[in-house]
Amino acid sequence: MSKLTDPTLIYRIPHRTVLCSLEFLRRQGEIEHEGVVLWPGKVSGGTCDISDPLIPRQITGRRFFRIPEDEVFRIIQWISGQELVIPIQIHSHPKAAYHSDADDEYAFIQHENAISIVVPYFGSFPASQFLLMARFFRLHAGNEWQEMAEEMAASVLRFESQ
Repeated sequence: MSKLTDPTLIYRIPHRTVLCSLEFLRRQGEIEHEGVVLWPGKVSGGTCDISDPLIPRQITGRRFFRIPEDEVFRIIQWISGQELVIPIQIHSHPKAAYHSDADDEYAFIQHENAISIVVPYFGSFPASQFLLMARFFRLHAGNEWQEMAEEMAASVLRFESQ
């Protein structure tokens, strides 16, 4: 098993990454569009340190987002050159936070134990409510996204205050 697919891998996520992601998702929401942000990081030992968010070129609408193939290729080349991985993506929905069929189909991350964070209301809530509002999903064998139990999410996602 690679370290990236290890279900016990700990992700350290800086507060600024959450803030920048929500800022982009809110701007998308102003035009009634979903959006997606990728969270690259570097794996070392049993942890993955998430760095600055990566906002890919994307095609969006009220109920979907899609990253064009040429942009996917560019991102894969970039992360490879930087010796980074992308274990987490975050995206918005206009109302409830859930993993839709379109989310499943167009997910950038597709490795086992990948994490997809969904925020409702286009992220238009205070950042202090992020953990209450967001829903966390993990990709399981068979390409099935399942919501993570709160205890599991809290055990592997460490949101750093500054």
